This record gives sequence, C-alpha cells and structure tokens, in this order.
Amino acid sequence: MTATSSFSTETVPVGQTQLYVLKGGGGRPCLVLHGIEGHEGWLTFHEQLADSATVYAPSHPGYGRTQAPEWITSVPHQAVFYHWFLQEAGLGQVDLVGVGLGGWIAAEMAIMDSSRLRHLVLVDAAGIRPERSEILDVFILPWRQVIERGFRHGQRSPEYARIYENAPIQEFGGIREAGRTMSMRMCFKPFMHDPSLPGMLAKIRVATLVVWGENDELVPIECGELYQRAIPGATLRTIADCGHLAHLDQPQRLAALLHDFFSS
Repeated sequence: MTATSSFSTETVPVGQTQLYVLKGGGGRPCLVLHGIEGHEGWLTFHEQLADSATVYAPSHPGYGRTQAPEWITSVPHQAVFYHWFLQEAGLGQVDLVGVGLGGWIAAEMAIMDSSRLRHLVLVDAAGIRPERSEILDVFILPWRQVIERGFRHGQRSPEYARIYENAPIQEFGGIREAGRTMSMRMCFKPFMHDPSLPGMLAKIRVATLVVWGENDELVPIECGELYQRAIPGATLRTIADCGHLAHLDQPQRLAALLHDFFSS
C-alpha cells in the first residue's frame, strides 16, 4: 500500500518558530508525533487514521524540517511547544498519538495539561527506564541499523520498501542526523528516560491506550507494562510480528486498534 491520498503541507507559527506540518483527512483532530527516526512524510498510518480524523503530522523542532528554538533542550520543552501549537492552531479535544520518542513527548503533554486531549495513545514510547532489560543505544549505531532493527522483518515490510528503497538510508549525515543531534541534546543523559516520569504519570486523567510491538528491539515491552501500570485506567495492547516502529511496520493493524479505541 502507498500513502497517496490528498494532504497539505503547512507551516504554523508557534512563537518565533515555523512548525512544519502535514495535514490530511477530515473529522476530529488527531495529532501524531513521530519518534527518533524523524519525519518520514505522509505515511500509510496517517492515511489509515485520516479515514475518520483530521491528521496533523508535524516534524519536531530540531528534526530537519522545523528549526529548533534555543530554548528547547529537553523532552518536556517539546511538550510545552506542542501545547503551544494546539493553542495557536485553535485545536481542542485532540486525539494525541506519540510513537517512540514522540510517545514520551505525548506523555509529558498529558501530565502538563490533559484538558485539550480526548484520548492519549503511547506507541512503543521511550521515557521510562526498564528495570530488567535495556533500551538500545541508538546514538552509536549507523542509521540503517537503527531503522532496520525498528522493523520485525525489515525490507519485507511494504512501508519500508516504499520509504527507504527509493531514498537509501545514509549511514551517517543527512536529514536524520539533525534528529540524532537533537535527540542527544534532549535525552542522552540520563539515557532515553526521565527518572521523575513514572511518579508523575499518575496525574494523567485522560483515556489512555499503550501499544507495543511484541518484537520491539529498541525499547523493551517491559516499558509498556510500566506505562500501563503507572497511568490510571490505561490499557496495554500488543501487536504480534511487529517491531519498534509499529506505525511503519504494521500501520493497518495499529490504525485499527486506534479506530476501535477512539470510537469506544
């Protein structure tokens, strides 16, 4: 499947920053926050969600398409920025979806203020330190290894072929290197987690779905269990035969879970 439906490219002023956003579909607003892989364009996952929602898919400040203001130096700062975006865009009662690092940003947003959120979905989210396992050190691996290990079967995935075979992955450098640099700026130490996050998650008061690929090699499923236990009323669902990049690896199955959750 290819992501070919109608969508627009917009820049939305947020303070002094011009946020790069892809927008498509129609219906209730759904904000989708990408992970450390960066902004990969209009995805099959976005297309699936856009069947019943207006999907907003921004590129985070510092990830190649949106310039990072100097004041953004942490994941909570990104969360403040996206609350500011919701305010400037006039969006309320948003379905918020975060993948990987974007899931960490989404969790911080829900902790800060859930009044604009209708649902919260955390997909293979970073941010919590596992107790029995480890998060893969994505900062020392070449990009091809990071991306390939994010899939269960790598090049056998239709979305992998659509995105990466026509634009080969640079081992180092390119647009993804800006994202790696920004990620290191925000979450190198402590590595890919916030020690205070688990204790703050109990503040969240919005319907929450935690989704994990059963074969996630980047952020272990133990982290999903910790998120589910920490957020009041949260539900954990897993996707079989799926890696860390669930929105790329199993976009239809992930979208189907979200459709059911959003309509419940």
